[in-house]
Amino acid sequence: MKQNSNCVLMMMAQSAIHAGAGSADEVVDLPIQRESASDWPCVYGSSMKGALRMAAEQNPEAVNVVEVFGPDTQDAHLHGGAMLVSDARLLMLPVRSMNGHFKRVTCPALLRRWQRDMARMGSADLVELQVPEIEGQHQNQRQQLICPAMGKAKVVYLEEFDFSLQQDADAVAQVQGWADAMARYFPEYDDEIQATLALVSDDTFRHLCRSAIPVQTRIRLENSTKTVAKGALWYEEYLSPETAMYCTLSCGDSRKENGGNADELMRQFSHGVFAGDKGWLQVGGNETVGMGWFRVQLAKADGEGEA
Repeated sequence: MKQNSNCVLMMMAQSAIHAGAGSADEVVDLPIQRESASDWPCVYGSSMKGALRMAAEQNPEAVNVVEVFGPDTQDAHLHGGAMLVSDARLLMLPVRSMNGHFKRVTCPALLRRWQRDMARMGSADLVELQVPEIEGQHQNQRQQLICPAMGKAKVVYLEEFDFSLQQDADAVAQVQGWADAMARYFPEYDDEIQATLALVSDDTFRHLCRSAIPVQTRIRLENSTKTVAKGALWYEEYLSPETAMYCTLSCGDSRKENGGNADELMRQFSHGVFAGDKGWLQVGGNETVGMGWFRVQLAKADGEGEA
């Protein structure tokens, strides 16, 4: 079996992101997509593939859209697409903080998964990094947080919660190693990541994935009266700007007779959609009100942060 051509799409939100789940919950009419087991926000692979195909169709001279993504619906029986697109998975969640600027928050489970996904894509870049242990909340004690940039601060505030800063030197050094790795994969955000990365426990992070996600009230007005149209008030959930995610892309040989090989198709895609392997990608709904924009960078399977 021939080896696929792999890369990882690193994604930093530059606007609010609403990739809708398609069904309401108890409070929010239009919730975002989430992983059912963990409650972590995500963007489903079908949504990502649609966004990437739409981007590729803007430059059909450079990208063979049919070979990479497959024919249109009426010709879907002819052959499948060569590109395998994963869900966009969460890496860092921006959370309000009373300690200066906001914090980019992650947890051990997210770091382990990113490490495994990068290894699966053929990158050894994260293999040597150690995932730090962080203490959960004990009775009558604050929850723990590791934030290398906070120095000797006694208390760190995220949303309405207060945390004790864990001062274990080994754990702080390990988190610093992850901050350095993330800065390599998001080079335009190097200084911000170094100054704001914070690690909390898995349980705390799951709670933040509910409490720190903005919910916006949306309305539609009647043109004649400038009042809310009947039934046209709803609540919509979205991811904040500065949310960091990643999506794995794996391209095989074309399934079309006499089509291109995996490396050729991946090269077409990367150069045709993202000039210099960097660019922007619109994902999800509400494009006409400025939502859905990610700054993206392709990380190759050779382990280098910049392609």
